[in-house]
Amino acid sequence: MANIELDLDDDAILIEDHNQQQQLIATRSGDSWRVLEEPIDKSNQLATRTTVNTPTQALIETLRWLAENE
Repeated sequence: MANIELDLDDDAILIEDHNQQQQLIATRSGDSWRVLEEPIDKSNQLATRTTVNTPTQALIETLRWLAENE
């Protein structure tokens, strides 16, 4: 079973996959959302995954990421 934490906010979505030791962060940047991923506890390895226009698209991207990591 996956060990996942999900945190939703008006300007951010954070998902931590403790089994894979990875996290995905979606943050609002003006009129768009940046979706970033990195290993947990290694913020210097932050990588941009994609940019989307709506929070719904950002949430869909996080679900895709979870499916990839299963």
